[in-house]
Amino acid sequence: PSYQEGLFTAARQAAQLPVQLQQQQMQQEELRRFDETTQISGQGVAAAQQGDVSALTNRIAELRRQMSKAITLQEKQRIRQEMDNLQRMRPGAEQVAIGNKARSIVQGEQALQDESLVGPARIAIQQRLEELKKDPEAMRQYNQYKMDEWRTGQAQKQMEAEQWLNNNSSSIDQAIQDNDIEAVQKIILDAGEFSEAAQSYVNTSLRNAESMAQFQENSLERKKEPSVDFYEKQINELPEEIKAFLTPTLTAYREIAKSWDGENWTVSGSRARAAQLEKTLQTEIAAINRSMAISDYRVKQSEEADKRNRIKALELKINTPMDNSYIREARIYESALLKKGEELSETRVEARANQMYQREIRGYIEQLAALEGKTREETEIKDDGGFSVKVNGQVTTRTMVQEAVALQGLEKTKRKLKDKGLNDQQIKSLLGEDMSESAPTQEELITRSGLINPQRAKLKLQQGLTQ
Repeated sequence: PSYQEGLFTAARQAAQLPVQLQQQQMQQEELRRFDETTQISGQGVAAAQQGDVSALTNRIAELRRQMSKAITLQEKQRIRQEMDNLQRMRPGAEQVAIGNKARSIVQGEQALQDESLVGPARIAIQQRLEELKKDPEAMRQYNQYKMDEWRTGQAQKQMEAEQWLNNNSSSIDQAIQDNDIEAVQKIILDAGEFSEAAQSYVNTSLRNAESMAQFQENSLERKKEPSVDFYEKQINELPEEIKAFLTPTLTAYREIAKSWDGENWTVSGSRARAAQLEKTLQTEIAAINRSMAISDYRVKQSEEADKRNRIKALELKINTPMDNSYIREARIYESALLKKGEELSETRVEARANQMYQREIRGYIEQLAALEGKTREETEIKDDGGFSVKVNGQVTTRTMVQEAVALQGLEKTKRKLKDKGLNDQQIKSLLGEDMSESAPTQEELITRSGLINPQRAKLKLQQGLTQ
């Protein structure tokens, strides 16, 4: 019996062996798929963090294929969860990608500033920039990045302006006190970019000096009788919060002045006390006046900083290429104008979009001109026969190129046009046959008709300035 039982057990185990092998194989396959799914998911997370939207999309597609191979419901649910996690990361990845493009534009522009970069390397960067700048979201991010960078620099300027005032205010005050106007003017001229704010400080300080001279003229050091009416008049003209600060001293001065009967001081020591109160009032008013001068300096500097920020923002807008939002608006506008049975052509939409874009850019240019104090003649683009080239949404006309050549020279202008993405034929057309075949002198170009404000261009040439 025991022998028969052993044979039965062996036969049963032999029958179960294929099933066990199959189960082991299935477990191994599931484990392999689990490892692959985990690896794909990790790659997708890394791609999202790096802003590689294309790679993220590929990883999601791979997970979808993995799910089709899954056998159990539990395995399919787990893969679906991984796919959903990656899908939720897509918006963030797209924002990172936009930021990456914006930084690439900045880095490319910085690289092109190196004039030693020539040949295929330079062309490759130019082509890459041309492609990157077609993305309106990237350009908006780029503009924001440049504006943030600008504001950081301006914050440093504000600290430098404050340091300039700390270093020079005493010298200005002393020069005004000494009536040394030449010294005051020299300090203002040496202030450089802070000269406007420095002038504001000087203007207020000069008015304060005149006011203090009147106080001296009406003091008991110069007169026998007190000057209550004068002090009251001067203090009443000040803002309420400053009047409140001076009122206690003025009240004490008014009371002690009652000891003056019109000819003599009737109370012993009252004149000395009144003179002391006058000096106290003068000291307090001088301190207030200096605070007002400092405040005027800071207000002016803040106004100048705000003006520079607005100018920078407009410059960025002017240099931003036309994006798809203009196409969308133009399509809506032109669709509303269609007659019954008329079809809307892409040419018509693009023409309207370009018109909208150019009108907006002209508005920015006019705002910029107003901020910079330029005349309309200095900013207006004159008719040069209608020839222009548009690259990356930016229009370059023959007149613009002629003025650039007049101010910077032919070769530098050509190089800048290439940096903007223009090809040789476009550059040749903008320059004109006579200009491309033989390079005229800057003096000759100054005298040519059609330049934007040739007098200004000639002045810049004489000063040796470049743009």
